[in-house]
Amino acid sequence: MKWHRYKIILIFSILIFTACGSKSNTSLQTLPKPQANNQISKDSQKLNRKIIEETFSDHSTVDYKIGPGDLLNVKVMQAPELDSEARVNSQNSISLPLLGNVEVAGLTAVGAQQRIADLLSERYMYDPHVVVSISEYKSKRVAVIGSVQTPGTYELLGKGSLLDALAQAGGLADDASEIAYVTRRDEAGNEKSVQIDLDLLLDKGQSDLNIPIHMGDVVYIPETGVVYVDGAVNKPGSFPLEEDMTVSKAVTAAGGLNDVAQASDIKLVRNVNGQIQITPLDLELIQAGSESDIELQDQDVVVVGKSGIKSFLDAIKFGLFFPPFSMGVQ
Repeated sequence: MKWHRYKIILIFSILIFTACGSKSNTSLQTLPKPQANNQISKDSQKLNRKIIEETFSDHSTVDYKIGPGDLLNVKVMQAPELDSEARVNSQNSISLPLLGNVEVAGLTAVGAQQRIADLLSERYMYDPHVVVSISEYKSKRVAVIGSVQTPGTYELLGKGSLLDALAQAGGLADDASEIAYVTRRDEAGNEKSVQIDLDLLLDKGQSDLNIPIHMGDVVYIPETGVVYVDGAVNKPGSFPLEEDMTVSKAVTAAGGLNDVAQASDIKLVRNVNGQIQITPLDLELIQAGSESDIELQDQDVVVVGKSGIKSFLDAIKFGLFFPPFSMGVQ
């Protein structure tokens, strides 16, 4: 159930990000997952092979920028007594014998080598040869959830990417879709979600989709063959995508509209070639045959809006309405 709490965050992040979302106090409930084959599907095998290949062929550590918390190993070939191991402090520097504090943050390992060699050359020795390696990267804890082999929280080291995170979680599960959601908080504390098409990344070679993963990010891989219904319905949740499943059938599967639902305010949220498309629908017109009952696709989200009047009347009924002014006897 913990993972599905993140699922709601991801779905609503999409809606908020596109400024067309619908607010709801309900949470998605988990239905039993479809029975999976004992072996990983061919598609998942193919994607997992790509994940492994891309991860092991990634030379991101070559241009990794040193930062606070990294542990550096410094060797001076002409003077082994100057060899040291130093951690980058919050002031972006390390402390070295003879040289004292040396600022290294923002440099690559090669750049740090050159800076240290230049300082030694200026002060103490002729043409020193310095080797700097990064013994420990400042780790980043990230959550990888959903349809992966081993969901959980992982430490990503260095310049960790989306594929690094998926590799840490053992790759995709047999029921994984080819979509990944990465959710993070911005500087203002707002959550935003980025949707990545793994097929474009791994099969089509769009390496720019292998985005960096930051501390605290949540990587979510939804299961395939699933649609989501949320908002003002009786049983919001995820539902297996059945043959000829339409918007109205999905609402029925979710227990129908609840007491505060507004049937004319239905939104179908769909990924179309990497772009979020939101289609407003009217359930009353659909039931009357005046509007098409759209057939759903994998990963579609149906959101039922609330009636403002019904919510207001419910608030009064339960004693939750407090006028923003005081009433007194004149």
